[in-house]
Amino acid sequence: MWSYIVKRLLLMVPTGIGIITVFFVISEMVPGGPLDQVESMIIEQANIGQGGDGADASGQGAQRIKIDPQMRMQIKRKLGLNYNMFERYMRSLVWCGRDSLISSVELDVGKAQKITFRNERYQVYRDADGFHLFKNAATVNGESAAIRFDRTDRHFASVLDDTIRFDPITGAQLDGPSSLEAVETELLARNFREADYGSDGSRITVTETRDELYLKASPWRTLTDWDNWHGMFLLKFPISITQNKKCIELIRDRLPISMRLGIISFFLTYSLCLVMGISKASKNGSTYDSVTSVMVLIGYGTPGFVLAVFLIRMFGPGSDAIAHLIPLRGIQSPPEIYNQLSWLGKLWDNIHHLIGPITCLTIGSFAGLTMLTKNSVLEEFHQLYAVAARARGLSKRRVLYKHVLRNSLIPLVTGFPARFVMMFFAGSLLIEKIFSLDGLGLLSYTALIERDYPLIMSNMFIFTYIGLICKLLSDIGYVIVDPRITFEGSKS
Repeated sequence: MWSYIVKRLLLMVPTGIGIITVFFVISEMVPGGPLDQVESMIIEQANIGQGGDGADASGQGAQRIKIDPQMRMQIKRKLGLNYNMFERYMRSLVWCGRDSLISSVELDVGKAQKITFRNERYQVYRDADGFHLFKNAATVNGESAAIRFDRTDRHFASVLDDTIRFDPITGAQLDGPSSLEAVETELLARNFREADYGSDGSRITVTETRDELYLKASPWRTLTDWDNWHGMFLLKFPISITQNKKCIELIRDRLPISMRLGIISFFLTYSLCLVMGISKASKNGSTYDSVTSVMVLIGYGTPGFVLAVFLIRMFGPGSDAIAHLIPLRGIQSPPEIYNQLSWLGKLWDNIHHLIGPITCLTIGSFAGLTMLTKNSVLEEFHQLYAVAARARGLSKRRVLYKHVLRNSLIPLVTGFPARFVMMFFAGSLLIEKIFSLDGLGLLSYTALIERDYPLIMSNMFIFTYIGLICKLLSDIGYVIVDPRITFEGSKS
């Protein structure tokens, strides 16, 4: 079995590569990619700021304002698009390479710019000979403070004392003993093939040559610096277009909510369907079976979001509610209330907020799985091995639990992966929206609506591997419930 598990884990790698490749091709080849999305948002906001409605008399209002080349390059650097196509693709998978601080496109000669790179703050000045990089701090008379660039006389000045000036090339203090801390850099000229738009609006490919500024580092230091490694397989995800945060941070913030809803409802659904499905099969045709079948069919035919609205209307905080049992929103009370509760109070507060969403997520899946369990048990009862066991004098209860039950679980195990992933995404989308729960389902839906390609790809990558792992657990479950199934080859 262990060799089979290792093989399945290794086969997950090509699947992830395929997902990233498809989304990379879509975002690169189809108009409306990440860069186009950001530029459209900036143009739209600029048009609104000018009092326009996004369209002029000729219907070309979206083209009234053009993105400045420097701003365009800064946007590309923020989104990780300031590389050639092959390197961008490899950076989505696994890649080791230095990141540049700034390029010649972003800074004109005779000007300086403040840069934050890997939590370090710098000031960079460009002259005719190249770039000069300094730490954004100056120590004067034992006191350290940030510096700024004076565009009038083109010198760096301390923000504490404007009379303390520094040469932007050497970093030495004018009329003083102090100096700025210079940083060793390396300037490389590189060629890039970029996607752009022609005068007629058609998408074209242009070649651009620009100088890129890097921190100087040896090949070994570059290889051993974890910040130089990139790729989703290293759990280093891109930045969301619409929320301007790393996708992994957005997923990590919302994962606990979806995990609570998904895992609790998943195990509750399977536990209840096993109990009721087995009891209905053992009492097939009785009054209990008929009554519970009607209840199950009603639950199966009631959409989760309809039930959610009903529960809030009848048991929510409104004045017309029968009883105030279900909160209107959130996974727990506000911090100022929640933090004052005892541990028992916090436990009940969490249960109180989960009653509504869990009920809505459980009902539909529970109803379908209950009927599946019942029919599977009844079918196994009519198999020859079960009939033979009854003929040997074994009780119906003993035949059920010793022989029939394990074989009846195989259809349930088959649907394990799909239902588990559905609880995280499709099954919880409307429920999260109605109960104002900021989980993965709502995050993925928002990303699709807003065409946030990096966030879509990140969510798809995470959900795919959740599904693949669940599929592997499902295959292992086959062996547990049916010893006849083996992953090992036949031995002669």
